[in-house]
Amino acid sequence: MNPAVRRAFLLALTCLLAAGCSTRGSKPAAKGGEPSPAAPAQPARTVPAPVQVVGRIIAIDLRSLTVVVELGPYVTLPTDYASRVLISRHDDLQPTARLQATSYLRGRTLGTRLVAGKPQLNDEVVFAPATP
Repeated sequence: MNPAVRRAFLLALTCLLAAGCSTRGSKPAAKGGEPSPAAPAQPARTVPAPVQVVGRIIAIDLRSLTVVVELGPYVTLPTDYASRVLISRHDDLQPTARLQATSYLRGRTLGTRLVAGKPQLNDEVVFAPATP
């Protein structure tokens, strides 16, 4: 490569690197030392949704107050699932019943007890939100 072309290439590369480094970094603060209003506020941490979907009702036995729930494909139950309260609800998110999870878990099927209300087949089942 010609030495003159080589020097020109290195000069151009150096200019590009210098320009890139000068624009990298934080934006200057607005007057008064406050962050600029255009900068979006970052949340402190990510928290889970207050309601976790468990699955859908596939069977109801009102004589024994048993409700069978088919778990969703990606649901992972907590270790204390047998002591958790569940809520069944229509697709419009209106609650239909309160359920108590049991230790019966076979494959993707969870057994629950009906505590109150009138659940219907294919109702969505969610964990009751934790109250602080």
